[in-house]
Amino acid sequence: MVVEYTKGLGATRFCVLWRLLFRWRGSVYKLLWQDLLVYAVLYASLSCLYRFYLHGSQKRLFEEVVLQSNKYRDLVPVSFLLGVYVSVALLRCWAVCLALPNNAAAAMLLSTYIPRDGSRAFEIKTRVVRYINLTYALVFSQVSAAVHLTYPDLQALVDHHFLTVREKEVLEEAEGRGCSSVKWLPLTWSCQLVQSARDEGFIDTEASKEALLKELLDIQRQCCTLLEWHQYNVPLVYTQVVTIAVYTYFLFSVLSEQYLDATLRHPRNEADLVVPAFALLELVMYLGLLKVAETLINPFGVDDNSFDFLKFIRDARLNVGNSQKSGSEYECFICLAEQSKT
Repeated sequence: MVVEYTKGLGATRFCVLWRLLFRWRGSVYKLLWQDLLVYAVLYASLSCLYRFYLHGSQKRLFEEVVLQSNKYRDLVPVSFLLGVYVSVALLRCWAVCLALPNNAAAAMLLSTYIPRDGSRAFEIKTRVVRYINLTYALVFSQVSAAVHLTYPDLQALVDHHFLTVREKEVLEEAEGRGCSSVKWLPLTWSCQLVQSARDEGFIDTEASKEALLKELLDIQRQCCTLLEWHQYNVPLVYTQVVTIAVYTYFLFSVLSEQYLDATLRHPRNEADLVVPAFALLELVMYLGLLKVAETLINPFGVDDNSFDFLKFIRDARLNVGNSQKSGSEYECFICLAEQSKT
């Protein structure tokens, strides 16, 4: 899930952000330690090779390779490519966040527009909310690996009380007939229940019914947007270009940062920096931005900075109980609304 850290920053104080530098989960250190280790090993190996094993013409050849690497290392505009790539990934991630649906508004409207007591009115409200949550489970299982592992098939949804056995048979029959929009059937059932509530007199006005139907259609639209963001990604060619540019830059950096014999007066090699501190800092900056983009470009994954869709589904089912009639999950808003009238 996305790592929360702003709660500890309630006030602007001296060095308040320094505390964040020592966190591991979701940190840049967790993303980069393997790359830093590989870079350090390669740099140390080449440095030892030059200092202790190469002689004569071999050293001259190594020095020429280092100088050529130093000359052409900045040929590719890595900072520009990374800046655009991170911007695109950040905008995409934020758009996915805005597209996340929510059943709270529908639940509150149901409690408002169907205020009547009685088992039938309560059944209509809880079934509508259960169908909304079922739609979430069906949609999220297509975009999130974690949700798919938890609810791999319709039987798992029955076991977790999203579906009744009869509803499962209806969905399987629809799939068997080649229906490509099975995931929207629960919302269709919800719309039909709202219409039934209007016909049976539980909803007083046509405007109230239209408001409920509009909210259900908004949920469907948000789920469609989420599926589209998952299906249509940043073009692979741009991801490849940026990745090749960054790693090629640091491949040249391993060579160009090598120390050369000071007696030969090579430029930029006057001091013997045994530890390439500035190159490591550059690695953290550039490669850190690339890792950030890689994390943001797929917010549907299972890493520390991906959206926790399982938690989203759990939050949608705030109050759990089994109905003997429909096997429904009672939604907390509706239960509280019913209790407030007694």
